[in-house]
Amino acid sequence: MISQSISIRTERSIAPAQIGVDVSDNRSTLLSQRAAVIFLLGALTAIGAGVLTFFNGGTPASSTLVGGAAFGAAVTFFHTVID
Repeated sequence: MISQSISIRTERSIAPAQIGVDVSDNRSTLLSQRAAVIFLLGALTAIGAGVLTFFNGGTPASSTLVGGAAFGAAVTFFHTVID
């Protein structure tokens, strides 16, 4: 007979704060507030352009392409305008 045993580890890792490491100033942010506003305005511009294109008789594919182009143009514009 073949005998196999499975062991499961139940050890828990220690958090950095538990060993005395100061993690209070460790703020990792994905985007700055300025970048988030620029991307938000770009997304709103893209949605607006896509919806207007669709209601003007465009196909969903053309509306998506127009929205994508509007997003790129809006992000570039707002990047230069917002300081």
